[in-house]
Amino acid sequence: MTSKNQYLQQPAVAEFVSQLACWLDGDRFGEHQFKVRDKILPADYDRDFRAGTLEEAFQRFYWNGRYFHESQALLDDYRLRLRNALRDADSHTLLAAINDVLLWGSGGKVIKLYTYNRDWAAANHPQLLDKLQRSLGILQSATPDAAPFDGELRMNAGFTKVYALAGDNIMMYDGRIGAAMGYLVRQFCESRRMLLPEALCFPWAPGASTMNRNPSTDMLHFKQLANRSRFHAEWKIQASWIACAALQRASAAWCSGPNALRHFEAALFMLGYEIPMAQRKVNKQRPALGL
Repeated sequence: MTSKNQYLQQPAVAEFVSQLACWLDGDRFGEHQFKVRDKILPADYDRDFRAGTLEEAFQRFYWNGRYFHESQALLDDYRLRLRNALRDADSHTLLAAINDVLLWGSGGKVIKLYTYNRDWAAANHPQLLDKLQRSLGILQSATPDAAPFDGELRMNAGFTKVYALAGDNIMMYDGRIGAAMGYLVRQFCESRRMLLPEALCFPWAPGASTMNRNPSTDMLHFKQLANRSRFHAEWKIQASWIACAALQRASAAWCSGPNALRHFEAALFMLGYEIPMAQRKVNKQRPALGL
């Protein structure tokens, strides 16, 4: 894949980074509305979701029984445990921390997304420190070679969260966040009446629900993640580059500070809950493993 500098210097990518920075600072990208269908929500949580800015989406974050500040406290603990285990070369502590992150990522439910990764981590326990360090080295590189994710290393909707917490400047990228990135690119392209640049073709995945998460239109086609580890890793890297570049330009208080990337992820996570259907026909979803 291309280097970080080469990628960010592509004209379409540079223009999208500028637009994303403006959205982070409060520019409206449109009116995003849907009905939150989760079975268990606080009594005072408004199920009629509306957001026209990224900050508004961030303010509505709720996942696994927690609002953002509660969830961030939990992630801070996971982050510290993962990094301490890597520093101390403590494979047992690392395995326990990974397990907790995977369970958090599955919404606290013992579903296939969780067990599939839990069992892999346990089976690879002797090599887990090395595999995680190698994965982080690739994900944090300015000149990455994602080929090891073809088989030796692991990338999916569960492990993307482990890497984001264990490393620096790495964005969580599951099907729901990918859907939101695609939706923003759709808004970007349609406002400029341009075709979808290959460099901004962020892949998505439908998750377990029947809600639409496909941002495609007849003119703008976004691919699916489809459980392809290397493909997933490459787009995770590029999404991280874009997010960090835009956050560096933004000045809004809500997305500043050490957890700025977590705030942006939270906004995308809410936008990706359901993507507004395009006016034109979109490709039919097919199931994939992920959120």
